[in-house]
Amino acid sequence: MNVNLEGLIPLLGGLYAYLLARGVLRASKDPVKNEAWLSKWGPTLKWLAPLVMLFGLLLLFGVL
Repeated sequence: MNVNLEGLIPLLGGLYAYLLARGVLRASKDPVKNEAWLSKWGPTLKWLAPLVMLFGLLLLFGVL
């Protein structure tokens, strides 16, 4: 099995984006700015972040 550690970058980046989109982590300390960011980027990141994580997993295990 060929493991490529460069796949960790999109995997962890996708996880971070997913946690931001779900509201687990905050994009800003200001609640008003955080809600504005979440309403603007949340819906897109909820479907895009898992794709980025999948891409990272595929890179990690040498499929791509």
